Amino acid sequence: MIVYTSMEDELNIKFVTFINYVLLFVACKSMASQPSISGSNLSSLIVKHLNTVGVQSTPAINVNRVFYGCAKPDISIEKRDTSWKTIQLRCKGNDRWNYTFRNILKNAKPNVLLSESPKIERKQQTAKMTAVYVLAEDKSKGEKITKSDLILSMEKNFLTREAFEKVTPALGKILKRSLKKGTILKKNHLKPDWLVYKNQRITIENSIGKIKVTMEGIALKNGVKGDRVLVRNISSNKTIEGFVNGDKKITIFRKID
Repeated sequence: MIVYTSMEDELNIKFVTFINYVLLFVACKSMASQPSISGSNLSSLIVKHLNTVGVQSTPAINVNRVFYGCAKPDISIEKRDTSWKTIQLRCKGNDRWNYTFRNILKNAKPNVLLSESPKIERKQQTAKMTAVYVLAEDKSKGEKITKSDLILSMEKNFLTREAFEKVTPALGKILKRSLKKGTILKKNHLKPDWLVYKNQRITIENSIGKIKVTMEGIALKNGVKGDRVLVRNISSNKTIEGFVNGDKKITIFRKID
Protein backbone atom coordinates (compact mmCIF):
# COMPACT_ATOMS: atom_id res chain seq x y z
CA MET A 1 0.00 0.00 0.00
CA ILE A 2 1.49 3.34 -1.03
CA VAL A 3 0.84 6.44 1.14
CA TYR A 4 1.15 9.79 -0.58
CA THR A 5 2.10 12.85 1.47
CA SER A 6 0.98 16.17 0.12
CA MET A 7 3.16 19.25 0.13
CA GLU A 8 0.84 20.82 2.71
CA ASP A 9 1.23 17.84 5.07
CA GLU A 10 5.01 18.02 4.81
CA LEU A 11 4.96 21.71 5.64
CA ASN A 12 2.74 21.07 8.67
CA ILE A 13 5.11 18.39 9.97
CA LYS A 14 8.12 20.65 9.53
CA PHE A 15 6.31 23.52 11.27
CA VAL A 16 5.37 21.37 14.27
CA THR A 17 8.93 20.06 14.51
CA PHE A 18 10.28 23.61 14.39
CA ILE A 19 7.92 24.77 17.16
CA ASN A 20 8.99 21.83 19.37
CA TYR A 21 12.64 22.75 18.91
CA VAL A 22 11.89 26.38 19.80
CA LEU A 23 10.00 25.41 22.95
CA LEU A 24 12.79 23.05 24.01
CA PHE A 25 15.37 25.77 23.43
CA VAL A 26 13.39 28.31 25.48
CA ALA A 27 12.92 25.81 28.32
CA CYS A 28 16.62 24.98 28.41
CA LYS A 29 17.58 28.64 28.31
CA SER A 30 15.11 29.43 31.10
CA MET A 31 16.55 26.69 33.32
CA ALA A 32 20.08 27.81 32.56
CA SER A 33 19.24 31.37 33.65
CA GLN A 34 17.87 30.23 37.03
CA PRO A 35 20.06 29.95 40.15
CA SER A 36 20.96 26.34 40.76
CA ILE A 37 23.01 23.99 42.89
CA SER A 38 24.31 20.53 42.10
CA GLY A 39 23.35 17.51 44.16
CA SER A 40 26.99 17.15 45.19
CA ASN A 41 27.22 20.73 46.49
CA LEU A 42 23.81 20.45 48.16
CA SER A 43 24.90 17.30 49.98
CA SER A 44 28.11 19.02 51.15
CA LEU A 45 26.10 22.01 52.35
CA ILE A 46 23.86 19.77 54.46
CA VAL A 47 26.77 17.80 55.93
CA LYS A 48 28.58 21.03 56.86
CA HIS A 49 25.46 22.49 58.50
CA LEU A 50 24.75 19.36 60.55
CA ASN A 51 28.36 19.18 61.71
CA THR A 52 27.84 22.57 63.41
CA VAL A 53 25.13 20.98 65.61
CA GLY A 54 27.11 17.83 66.33
CA VAL A 55 25.44 15.51 63.80
CA GLN A 56 27.43 13.39 61.33
CA SER A 57 25.33 12.27 58.37
CA THR A 58 25.06 11.22 54.75
CA PRO A 59 22.06 12.76 52.92
CA ALA A 60 20.33 10.47 50.38
CA ILE A 61 20.76 12.86 47.42
CA ASN A 62 21.68 12.07 43.81
CA VAL A 63 25.01 13.90 43.47
CA ASN A 64 24.59 14.14 39.67
CA ARG A 65 21.26 15.93 39.85
CA VAL A 66 20.97 19.71 39.42
CA PHE A 67 18.42 21.60 41.54
CA TYR A 68 17.14 24.72 39.80
CA GLY A 69 15.34 27.68 41.34
CA CYS A 70 17.35 28.57 44.45
CA ALA A 71 20.80 30.00 45.12
CA LYS A 72 23.04 28.39 47.74
CA PRO A 73 22.88 31.33 50.25
CA ASP A 74 19.05 31.19 50.25
CA ILE A 75 18.75 27.51 51.19
CA SER A 76 17.50 26.77 54.72
CA ILE A 77 18.07 23.36 56.30
CA GLU A 78 15.72 22.02 58.97
CA LYS A 79 14.99 18.69 60.59
CA ARG A 80 11.56 17.24 59.99
CA ASP A 81 9.58 16.64 63.19
CA THR A 82 12.12 16.01 65.97
CA SER A 83 14.78 13.98 64.17
CA TRP A 84 17.55 14.68 61.64
CA LYS A 85 16.73 11.35 59.98
CA THR A 86 14.61 13.37 57.56
CA ILE A 87 15.80 16.74 56.25
CA GLN A 88 13.52 19.54 55.01
CA LEU A 89 15.03 22.03 52.53
CA ARG A 90 13.39 25.36 51.70
CA CYS A 91 14.33 28.46 49.71
CA LYS A 92 13.98 31.94 51.22
CA GLY A 93 13.15 33.53 47.86
CA ASN A 94 11.15 30.75 46.23
CA ASP A 95 8.19 29.17 48.06
CA ARG A 96 7.90 26.44 45.38
CA TRP A 97 11.44 25.24 46.06
CA ASN A 98 10.85 22.62 48.73
CA TYR A 99 12.57 19.22 49.07
CA THR A 100 12.59 16.43 51.64
CA PHE A 101 15.43 13.88 51.84
CA ARG A 102 16.19 10.87 53.98
CA ASN A 103 19.37 11.21 56.01
CA ILE A 104 21.65 8.43 57.22
CA LEU A 105 23.03 9.29 60.66
CA LYS A 106 26.40 7.98 61.76
CA ASN A 107 27.84 8.45 65.23
CA ALA A 108 25.12 11.06 65.79
CA LYS A 109 25.77 13.47 68.61
CA PRO A 110 22.83 15.89 68.46
CA ASN A 111 23.02 16.37 72.22
CA VAL A 112 25.81 16.82 74.72
CA LEU A 113 26.23 15.32 78.18
CA LEU A 114 23.87 16.65 80.83
CA SER A 115 25.55 19.49 82.69
CA GLU A 116 24.55 22.48 84.78
CA SER A 117 27.01 24.55 82.69
CA PRO A 118 26.68 23.27 79.09
CA LYS A 119 30.10 22.87 77.47
CA ILE A 120 29.12 23.65 73.90
CA GLU A 121 31.72 25.24 71.68
CA ARG A 122 30.92 28.89 70.94
CA LYS A 123 31.64 28.38 67.26
CA GLN A 124 28.75 25.87 67.19
CA GLN A 125 26.33 28.41 68.64
CA THR A 126 25.21 30.56 65.75
CA ALA A 127 23.14 33.69 66.23
CA LYS A 128 20.05 31.69 65.32
CA MET A 129 20.54 28.69 67.62
CA THR A 130 20.33 28.21 71.39
CA ALA A 131 21.24 25.25 73.61
CA VAL A 132 18.13 24.17 75.56
CA TYR A 133 16.85 21.02 77.23
CA VAL A 134 14.48 18.62 75.45
CA LEU A 135 12.82 15.40 76.58
CA ALA A 136 14.83 12.22 76.09
CA GLU A 137 11.67 10.05 76.10
CA ASP A 138 7.88 10.46 76.13
CA LYS A 139 6.54 11.76 79.46
CA SER A 140 3.00 11.62 80.83
CA LYS A 141 0.93 14.25 82.60
CA GLY A 142 1.61 14.28 86.35
CA GLU A 143 5.11 12.78 86.08
CA LYS A 144 8.08 14.43 87.79
CA ILE A 145 11.07 15.72 85.77
CA THR A 146 14.45 14.09 86.59
CA LYS A 147 17.97 14.47 85.14
CA SER A 148 17.62 11.31 83.07
CA ASP A 149 14.54 12.78 81.35
CA LEU A 150 16.47 15.66 79.77
CA ILE A 151 19.15 16.08 77.11
CA LEU A 152 20.70 19.28 75.76
CA SER A 153 19.95 20.16 72.14
CA MET A 154 20.69 23.05 69.76
CA GLU A 155 17.36 24.58 68.70
CA LYS A 156 16.30 27.64 66.72
CA ASN A 157 15.94 30.79 68.82
CA PHE A 158 12.31 31.43 67.91
CA LEU A 159 11.39 27.99 69.32
CA THR A 160 13.14 28.44 72.67
CA ARG A 161 11.08 31.11 74.43
CA GLU A 162 10.62 30.11 78.11
CA ALA A 163 12.75 26.99 77.52
CA PHE A 164 15.36 25.82 80.04
CA GLU A 165 19.02 26.61 79.30
CA LYS A 166 19.98 25.22 82.73
CA VAL A 167 18.72 21.94 84.09
CA THR A 168 18.33 22.68 87.83
CA PRO A 169 15.18 24.89 87.65
CA ALA A 170 13.29 22.10 85.87
CA LEU A 171 14.20 19.22 88.17
CA GLY A 172 11.46 17.93 90.46
CA LYS A 173 8.70 19.84 88.66
CA ILE A 174 5.44 18.12 87.64
CA LEU A 175 4.18 18.04 84.05
CA LYS A 176 0.81 19.69 83.41
CA ARG A 177 0.30 17.60 80.25
CA SER A 178 1.85 14.69 78.36
CA LEU A 179 4.79 15.49 76.06
CA LYS A 180 6.54 13.58 73.26
CA LYS A 181 10.22 12.67 73.01
CA GLY A 182 12.26 15.58 71.61
CA THR A 183 9.82 18.28 72.83
CA ILE A 184 11.55 21.43 74.07
CA LEU A 185 10.70 21.64 77.77
CA LYS A 186 9.22 25.03 78.68
CA LYS A 187 8.05 26.69 81.89
CA ASN A 188 4.40 26.56 80.84
CA HIS A 189 4.63 22.76 80.59
CA LEU A 190 5.20 22.52 84.36
CA LYS A 191 3.01 23.06 87.38
CA PRO A 192 4.03 26.09 89.49
CA ASP A 193 5.61 25.58 92.91
CA TRP A 194 2.57 26.73 94.86
CA LEU A 195 3.31 27.50 98.51
CA VAL A 196 -0.22 28.78 99.08
CA TYR A 197 -3.39 27.28 97.59
CA LYS A 198 -6.79 28.88 97.15
CA ASN A 199 -9.19 28.16 100.07
CA GLN A 200 -6.30 26.80 102.12
CA ARG A 201 -5.95 27.76 105.80
CA ILE A 202 -2.71 29.73 106.16
CA THR A 203 -0.71 31.80 108.65
CA ILE A 204 -0.78 35.58 108.30
CA GLU A 205 2.33 37.26 109.67
CA ASN A 206 2.48 40.99 110.50
CA SER A 207 5.59 42.69 111.88
CA ILE A 208 5.25 46.00 113.74
CA GLY A 209 8.72 47.11 114.66
CA LYS A 210 10.24 44.27 116.66
CA ILE A 211 6.84 42.83 117.45
CA LYS A 212 5.61 39.99 115.23
CA VAL A 213 1.91 39.12 115.24
CA THR A 214 0.49 35.99 113.62
CA MET A 215 -3.10 35.08 112.88
CA GLU A 216 -5.02 32.57 110.80
CA GLY A 217 -6.52 33.26 107.40
CA ILE A 218 -7.95 31.70 104.26
CA ALA A 219 -6.08 32.16 100.97
CA LEU A 220 -8.25 33.54 98.17
CA LYS A 221 -5.86 32.47 95.34
CA ASN A 222 -2.83 30.31 94.65
CA GLY A 223 0.63 31.80 95.02
CA VAL A 224 4.32 30.96 94.61
CA LYS A 225 7.05 32.54 96.74
CA GLY A 226 7.01 36.32 96.32
CA ASP A 227 3.51 36.49 94.81
CA ARG A 228 1.02 39.07 96.07
CA VAL A 229 -2.15 37.27 97.16
CA LEU A 230 -5.43 38.10 98.85
CA VAL A 231 -6.37 36.37 102.10
CA ARG A 232 -9.30 36.64 104.51
CA ASN A 233 -8.53 37.12 108.18
CA ILE A 234 -10.62 34.47 109.97
CA SER A 235 -11.03 36.45 113.21
CA SER A 236 -11.89 39.87 111.68
CA ASN A 237 -13.30 38.62 108.36
CA LYS A 238 -11.25 41.38 106.67
CA THR A 239 -9.61 40.94 103.28
CA ILE A 240 -5.84 41.46 103.42
CA GLU A 241 -3.15 41.57 100.73
CA GLY A 242 0.26 40.10 101.40
CA PHE A 243 3.36 38.45 99.98
CA VAL A 244 3.84 34.67 99.98
CA ASN A 245 7.06 34.04 101.95
CA GLY A 246 6.80 30.38 102.88
CA ASP A 247 4.72 27.22 102.94
CA LYS A 248 1.15 28.22 103.99
CA LYS A 249 2.41 31.62 105.13
CA ILE A 250 2.14 35.24 103.96
CA THR A 251 3.48 38.56 105.21
CA ILE A 252 0.93 41.40 105.35
CA PHE A 253 1.29 44.12 102.73
CA ARG A 254 -1.80 46.28 103.27
CA LYS A 255 -5.52 46.04 103.99
CA ILE A 256 -8.05 46.11 101.16
CA ASP A 257 -11.12 48.36 101.64
